[in-house]
Amino acid sequence: MNRVHRADRRVLEEIYRDHAAFVWRAVLRLGVDEATAEDLVHEVFLVVQRRLADYDGRASMTSWLYGIARGVTANHRRGRGRAARRLQLVVPPDAEPAPGPDQHVAVGEAADMVAGFLESLDPGKREVFELAELEGMRGPEIAAALGVKVDTVYSRLREARLRFQRLADRHRRAEARRMQRRAR
Repeated sequence: MNRVHRADRRVLEEIYRDHAAFVWRAVLRLGVDEATAEDLVHEVFLVVQRRLADYDGRASMTSWLYGIARGVTANHRRGRGRAARRLQLVVPPDAEPAPGPDQHVAVGEAADMVAGFLESLDPGKREVFELAELEGMRGPEIAAALGVKVDTVYSRLREARLRFQRLADRHRRAEARRMQRRAR
C-alpha cells in the first residue's frame, strides 16, 4: 500500500469508506456505548489523518486501525473513569433487521449465547477470537494489532474455538432434546 504514504484527502476518504464500519464495530467491542461510538470513530480517523504518512504497510490496514482504535478507546475510558470493558454484538448501522419474528428471536438467542460465551473468556482470548471470527483477521494481522507473538494468537484462538465448539455442541444437544419432547 505504498499509495497510503501520501496523506492526501482522497486516500483518507478511501480508508474511511473501506474501514469505518470495522472501526465502529471495534470501538463498540472495546466497551464504548453507541452514543459515544460515533465520536470515537471520528477521533480514530483524526489520528489516522495525523499519522497516515507514518503508515509503512508492514501491518495490514485493519491491524493498524485496530491498534489506533484500542488507544483511542483506552484514552476515552481513562478520561471517563471507566474500568470495565463490555461487549456489544453489533449490527452495522446500515444493516436491515431480520425479516420475521421467528428469525428475530433466533438471532437474539444466538447473539445472547455468543455474548455470554465471549464474556466468559479472559480478555486476551476474547479479543483474539473476536478479531479472527467476527472480523476475519488472520493470525499475523491480529498479532500486529495486539502487539503479541503469532504463536500466542494461535494458542489463544485454538483454546477459544475449542470452548466455543463445546458450547455449540451443548446447545445442539439441548435443542435436540427440546425437539424430542415437543414431538411426543
